[in-house]
Amino acid sequence: MNLTLIPILSDNYSYLVEGNGDIGIVDPGEAAPILSVLQARGLRPNFVLITHYHGDHVAGLDDVSDAYPDARVIGKNHEDLSAFDFGGERVDVIQTPGHKRDHVCFHFPDSAVLFSGDVLFAMGCGRLLDGTTEEMFGSLQKLSALPDETQVYCGHEYTLSNAEFCLAQAPDNDAIQKRYDAVKELRNVGKPTIPFTLKEEKETNLFLQAKSAAEFAALRHLKDNF
Repeated sequence: MNLTLIPILSDNYSYLVEGNGDIGIVDPGEAAPILSVLQARGLRPNFVLITHYHGDHVAGLDDVSDAYPDARVIGKNHEDLSAFDFGGERVDVIQTPGHKRDHVCFHFPDSAVLFSGDVLFAMGCGRLLDGTTEEMFGSLQKLSALPDETQVYCGHEYTLSNAEFCLAQAPDNDAIQKRYDAVKELRNVGKPTIPFTLKEEKETNLFLQAKSAAEFAALRHLKDNF
């Protein structure tokens, strides 16, 4: 599988996925940068994957669909599947409510890739909008159970602020300090912090380390007011 990060809007990422003849776009929140990449490389997507229906993830969907009307849209409000085939590989559609109740993540187990949308960020997680604390905690537990080597591609470049929060809560945690330093160095030169591994998250993401929904809720409240 070949993956290309496409920065869109102010801090979102869309992704171009290529695998054995299949071509997909993940979360087309802005059409112009995506169409530019596709046209420059002479590619025609036959899949569009939607993690959830917020404008910053789907505002470009109509324009992408108009340009490539044969592209199959997968995600709530279009095809609602538990799994599908992409480039000869099974893709699991994981129900992950919490940020939004319609949120799903896409896991490519053979390639060890996860598109986590706005549920799991590097060193953070999404805000609770129309989902509940219990739903979000359960969704993070589902993702945490995936293999450590899984490469995670999330929906936003929020890592520096998330790292600052984690370090503020655990100032004596060497793993968090080390990762904060690495993230700061990347962002200082304008480089993305995506992808990251689930192993890194289990070691440095306080939200994944929460042992209960109540502990998670307390962390989320602190982050909302950080």
